[in-house]
Amino acid sequence: MTGRGAGIALAFLLIAAAPSSTPVLRAQEWTHRTATFAQDLTQAPAECLARSGDDIEVGRALFRSTALFGGPAARVGLSCEACHAGGRINAQFHLAELSDAPGTVDVTSEWASKVRGDGVRNPVPIPDLVGVRDRASFGGKREPSLEVFVRGVIVEEFQGPVPTSAALRGLIAYLRALDPAACSVTPHPVTLATAADDVRRAVAAADGADSATASVLLYAAQDAVARIVERLPEPQFARDRAALTLLARDLGALRAGDVRVNLGDARTGWMARFDATVRRIGKREARTYFNPRVLARALR
Repeated sequence: MTGRGAGIALAFLLIAAAPSSTPVLRAQEWTHRTATFAQDLTQAPAECLARSGDDIEVGRALFRSTALFGGPAARVGLSCEACHAGGRINAQFHLAELSDAPGTVDVTSEWASKVRGDGVRNPVPIPDLVGVRDRASFGGKREPSLEVFVRGVIVEEFQGPVPTSAALRGLIAYLRALDPAACSVTPHPVTLATAADDVRRAVAAADGADSATASVLLYAAQDAVARIVERLPEPQFARDRAALTLLARDLGALRAGDVRVNLGDARTGWMARFDATVRRIGKREARTYFNPRVLARALR
């Protein structure tokens, strides 16, 4: 990940750490406003993940991170997860630059891509990615290779950096592990526990990756920390926001030099500090924006 990516991550953290009378949730930018807006921002489709493994964990972390994209998409905080929540369809996705109705996206938008932009506003329904392993072709051009298709989405559709071979392998493994048999029709709540689990899994995936991929995964972990910071109202959680922001910056520092060596030396201590902060927040989770009632009051 370049200095550009590190700067974006830090900017998100600083925005999230800034005092505000209203919540600062990136997802508000692309979530359709309805009478259930706060509830939509505090739940997600259950993840249809049938199995686990090192490559799958790499792909899972990157799927949820802004690390893959560039340009305007990265600046507003988009990720694969934003459109494909849990690998499914985010039926409430609605970004003015890309959508004409909830659950649609213009994959040839000039806003997102200088390469694929066609100058025509033509959003299409967001596809479900569950069961992608059984499909013979992908996208409107019927690309027969999932690897080529995914790389094209990252590099061409959203102006992202070329992923490392391990990162792309992980994404493909994750997508192929999304199984209809593992799905649930009941959405799951977005909680402190699920958000903290995303951080831990990204750091664990980085610990077993090559240095270049580990750097991107630590960026993904920074991004996941920022998503927790967003959910903590000021000024009640000023101490915890500051602690998490420092933890994210420390992850950024580990990305300089040999990431695997740096992380191997620091991971245990970093994780102990992170877990302690999460436990402290957990005692007052009902007062955070993980709670739809608290979020609804703030949105009003």
